[in-house]
Amino acid sequence: MEKRVVVVFVLFLVLLGFFNSVFFYFVGFPFSPVVMTGYVASSAGLVNVLIEIPTIITIHSPENITYTFNKGDIYIVALNVSADFEVNDSTGWKYSLYDITHEVYTEENTSFVPNSSIVGVRWGNLLTVFAYWEDNYWVSEVVVFSVNVSNSDPILGDIDEPILVCEGENLDYRFNATDVDEEDLTGDVTPKNPFYLNDLGMSGTNMSLFAIISGVLRKVSVGNHAETISVVDPYDGVDSVVANISVIEINNPPTIVDVGAQTVWLEGDNSTFYYVANVSDEESSSFSFNLTWGSGENLFDINSSTGVINYTPVVGHEGKVYSLTVCASDDALSSVHENISVCSPRDGDVESVCDSFSLTVTEDNRAPVISNYVPSGNFSVGGTTTSDFYVEVSDPDGTIPDIDWYIDEVLQEHNENVSSDTFSHAFGCGVSGIYNVTIITTDGLLNSSVSWEVSVGLVACPVAVAGGATSGSGASFCFEDWACDDWEVCQNVKRSFDANVFSLEEYTSMKEICAQEGYGDDAFCGFQITACLDLRDCNNTKLKVERPSEQRICYFTENPNCHDGISNCHDGSCELLIDCGGPCGLCATCSDGKQNQGEFGIDCGGPCPYLCELEEPSDFYANALIVLLAVLVLVILYMICRLFILFFKRKKKKVKS
Repeated sequence: MEKRVVVVFVLFLVLLGFFNSVFFYFVGFPFSPVVMTGYVASSAGLVNVLIEIPTIITIHSPENITYTFNKGDIYIVALNVSADFEVNDSTGWKYSLYDITHEVYTEENTSFVPNSSIVGVRWGNLLTVFAYWEDNYWVSEVVVFSVNVSNSDPILGDIDEPILVCEGENLDYRFNATDVDEEDLTGDVTPKNPFYLNDLGMSGTNMSLFAIISGVLRKVSVGNHAETISVVDPYDGVDSVVANISVIEINNPPTIVDVGAQTVWLEGDNSTFYYVANVSDEESSSFSFNLTWGSGENLFDINSSTGVINYTPVVGHEGKVYSLTVCASDDALSSVHENISVCSPRDGDVESVCDSFSLTVTEDNRAPVISNYVPSGNFSVGGTTTSDFYVEVSDPDGTIPDIDWYIDEVLQEHNENVSSDTFSHAFGCGVSGIYNVTIITTDGLLNSSVSWEVSVGLVACPVAVAGGATSGSGASFCFEDWACDDWEVCQNVKRSFDANVFSLEEYTSMKEICAQEGYGDDAFCGFQITACLDLRDCNNTKLKVERPSEQRICYFTENPNCHDGISNCHDGSCELLIDCGGPCGLCATCSDGKQNQGEFGIDCGGPCPYLCELEEPSDFYANALIVLLAVLVLVILYMICRLFILFFKRKKKKVKS
């Protein structure tokens, strides 16, 4: 009997739950005040029923949609909510708003009253609404919505006018551009070579950083360069400015080939010291020379205009080592830049170069001697490990001989007027094999030398890191800093193949890439080339940073120009956007002082981030309006008076008649 009661009760609850669910589906709220979520029957025949009172929050607004606003608007969104339980409207509601894009809360546990509003954030919003239930806990509901505002063009930061850099230096000029849409911008400078653009990444959420860079600026780059600096966002919003870069000419000091230790015999062979100063200079072709003696002697002089020394010793000059210094001076610059002071200490005036050497006069010359050297024999070393070589030299005739270090017969280091020297060298990563290191000491006539065979083990090159050139082993490396010129005009692949420019394999590969890009037809499949250079002039035997590709596929068109509706390269540079920038006119921007590209005013409204100011009527128009109204009032009063006069005149006539 007891089991039958339990079964009947369970069936009753099941039917009640089913009826309640159907009622809620059609009506919108439950028939009974409880909802059965489950039950547990014990072995003793008792039924434990788990019930839950429904607590539902409905967020009517905002919805899971995108709300569109105009630029400059406050993103106000209605906050309409309701609950199926009793909530105290003054204290029982609160919300949190999470900025999904920036991963931060803009509001957290903020009290509100239903049917009010909130201020959203641009892009993604996660809204959580809380309602306080009488049984002392909070019920919550969430909704995700978006705020959309039309894209704005980027704006360049301030750029100096002009940008100054000295000949012989590298340019590294930093600037920034902001974008209210928080997009990563692409920069460009044109024309390229000697100047290029380097992307330095982002600062904060809406500022992109760039640098105008160059290699060492030579004499050929001296002068003013008009460079168009541009930034572009992913939606082809652009800002550009034409900046002047002034490369200031300096008077480079001349260079002189080292004389080195010299020896002359009193008689016989090599009994005349004949020397012509080997001097070169970027600005001058004529020099003035002078010779200085170190110990008060003055046995001979140098020709002040030709730099020639012609000396034959006489009896009494022998057995001595003379110290001399030869100097050469160039001409000052004929025209000095007004900002030459930024190139201090260069000031455009005369520059000089000097070289000291020794001259030994002897009756019986003997070769210099290497008295000590380290290491004592051949050895092996890893490519990135620095090896130290040491040598001590002397000369029986009193000369201080030169010390020259060679690797595989290539001069690495020259030393004068020293009796000992240390040479340190790391062969570098990515190289291996047997290398010959030699030290040669000379008095100008006779030599002595020592050589080592060094077995260099291969060490893999490290990965280049921004701004650094040091591996974990402590060895220093020069990492290439590649910069590429603008792409040249697009050439037709099929025509080039027919002219035997490409192999069949290269032609097939290019055709495949063209097909992937959507222009596989022979009439439109093209390629273009560029040239890349290392701004650091590393001259590595094996590149540490891979050279960028100097060839790419392009859309070919006959006679590319500024009116063909295609963004292409021609006339020595590349267009920035379709038919503007580069060889064409500047692209329309929000800083060009023109009302274009859909702007509501000059550089405001439309695609620009700036709102146009409301025009207020001038005092002239306000005063004119007041005068016009006054005249109108007077006219109306006059007409009313005339009507009254006519009315009374007619009335008088009627009375008389």
